[in-house]
Amino acid sequence: NFKNRDSFALIRDPKERIVSAWKSKVTCNTNKEIRGHRIFVPELLDLLGPSSNITARTDKGFPCLDLSDYLAVLSQIHSQGEQGSLNSHFLPQHLGCFRDAPPAMWKVVTTISDPNALCYLKSIVSRSANVSNTDGGCQMLKSHIRKARFNVTKEDEIILDRITREEYEMLGAYLEITA
Repeated sequence: NFKNRDSFALIRDPKERIVSAWKSKVTCNTNKEIRGHRIFVPELLDLLGPSSNITARTDKGFPCLDLSDYLAVLSQIHSQGEQGSLNSHFLPQHLGCFRDAPPAMWKVVTTISDPNALCYLKSIVSRSANVSNTDGGCQMLKSHIRKARFNVTKEDEIILDRITREEYEMLGAYLEITA
């Protein structure tokens, strides 16, 4: 049981995380290649299998996926039951560090937007319950917390709902606590 041990998990909103992974790893919405395009796009398509009709765009000089194609790839991978084989950038959180130890077994589960997140981490590391945020010394360097502003189609939203449902079922209470 992780509650009896020093355990700390930092989680992200599942939909924001999926879109962020697209933006930072496989997007076509850039004029220059992002490190990883040549790795992540082929890996996703290979996991999808040869029967798929989705292919990467190459008109920019590197393989990339538009958001709708990326979500369709993830949807098909989930439908095939292969989501557990996804790279950690795309792997649902409930299949990563929570696969064998659900959130209720951890001492602390929080989000980076929680103003006390760094205090929680400091208290775990220092093994002290006396860390407080009264001096502002617990402010996290906030990266990956921008609310993703992007236009998605109704179809994309349906896919996002479907492929994140299990993550929200497992993590929803922890996301609500810190929202």
